Amino acid sequence: MTMYGIPPASFRRAMAPETGRDHARHIADVALAWWLENRGGTSDLPIAVGTLAALALAAPSTPAGPDYGPLLLPLDDQEATDVLRAVWNNLWSYNPVLAEAARPLHEWLAQADDGDTRGLSDYTRILVRAGLLEYASDLTRCEDEDLIGLLVQRMRSYADRQKAGQFFTPAGAADHHAEILLTEPVPPGARLIEPCAGTGTMVRAAAATLRFQGKDPADYRWWMNDIDEIHVACCAVNAVLFRLGPNVTVSRGDALHDVGELEKDAQARADRAISEQRRRPVLYPTRTRPVHWPA
Repeated sequence: MTMYGIPPASFRRAMAPETGRDHARHIADVALAWWLENRGGTSDLPIAVGTLAALALAAPSTPAGPDYGPLLLPLDDQEATDVLRAVWNNLWSYNPVLAEAARPLHEWLAQADDGDTRGLSDYTRILVRAGLLEYASDLTRCEDEDLIGLLVQRMRSYADRQKAGQFFTPAGAADHHAEILLTEPVPPGARLIEPCAGTGTMVRAAAATLRFQGKDPADYRWWMNDIDEIHVACCAVNAVLFRLGPNVTVSRGDALHDVGELEKDAQARADRAISEQRRRPVLYPTRTRPVHWPA
């Protein structure tokens, strides 16, 4: 087996870009460049974004956590694919509602063929070397920028985004907006609703603002909605990366119509996901590795 060297996580953190925003942009740029060069386009957006999202979820919850980099670098394509399955199995185990909402990013793993998995081990390596694990394990960096949203934005052309009416809010503008909206105290338990959430940029900014004010976003109820299924899936993953806590609703639909129907549909989807997880504890069987990523 070819061995791949990698510096210790502490060294990788020291060499990372100074700010989380610069770090996220570096990772997104590296990911897009590899995908365009090796996969010939952006038609496999769910695979590209879903792989990055899974590896971000695989990162330890704190910078002091275990270093998974040396475990990921030597993998071949099949082993890397099974790691992705194991990560989604973990999310399915502890939060089936968010795992179900994120399904557009991982459902390809159920019947992934050689074309789907081609080069995923190399893609994993470039993401690890770009510092994805260090980025995702550091909450202050995650709060600076919506990494997953950046990659979605880069992989969708300007014409495609105009056609779909998608306009991504820059991180700096989202930060200022959140600071203005949360100038007045918001009591714990309040519901914070983003009807056109995109991939969660405004929610990221709101959570960061609450933490700056000395509050815990997990003490609030969050509701993110968007009409695009990939955006909704990204919101589900970002709810974990932004540490929003257990009270998160992610829905898909037109918020300009009956909001009550959106809420009713979201609750029905959540109930079905919980029921299905009880019947099927493992979402994706694996062939080369344990079915769950190390806790």
